[in-house]
Amino acid sequence: MEAGSPHDVPYMFPLVLNVTALPVMLIGGVGIISRIAALEEYGATALHIFANEPDHELVASAGPRLQMRWPDARDFHEIRPKLVFISDTDDTHAAALRAEAHAVGALVHVHDRVPLCDIHMPARIRRGHLQVTVSTDGTAAGLARHIREYLENHVFGPEWAGRVEEMAAARRQWKLEGLSFVDLGKAVAAFVRERGWLKRP
Repeated sequence: MEAGSPHDVPYMFPLVLNVTALPVMLIGGVGIISRIAALEEYGATALHIFANEPDHELVASAGPRLQMRWPDARDFHEIRPKLVFISDTDDTHAAALRAEAHAVGALVHVHDRVPLCDIHMPARIRRGHLQVTVSTDGTAAGLARHIREYLENHVFGPEWAGRVEEMAAARRQWKLEGLSFVDLGKAVAAFVRERGWLKRP
């Protein structure tokens, strides 16, 4: 059986995480550039970036946070990251870095190395505070991307950012009026139905 095939990959637990002040380490080469951008989009302010031989694009993306070397055990113990992203290194080195990360309690993602991953990044659509994500638990990332593009183009357009704000304002008002949890659920359902936001084919 091929390592990392759908038959030996665990089902992953989906989680939405506040990364604003979370210490995160990014280790590798060009493969971490997209991770830097994604984390910055979500307000991450404690990024620690290590690259042994960074190219110009990575240097520009990382800025003064970049350390031009591989991290060692002392770095892991001083930074104590909660998340570690690794790319552009061989399996043996990635496994060693993963072990250092685990020693300080971090969760690890190794690019395109499913057996070495504790976490995966889903394909995502963001419309304001609405997020729709698609994941294949790391087994078929290309498929997840195509599904995301379909949903982005045909289901969840830019108008959904305003819809979420509208719904949130209504829900806040209902809570002030003292609606119970059950009645809140009914009010939300009626609100969505009356506006035809989720019309069934």
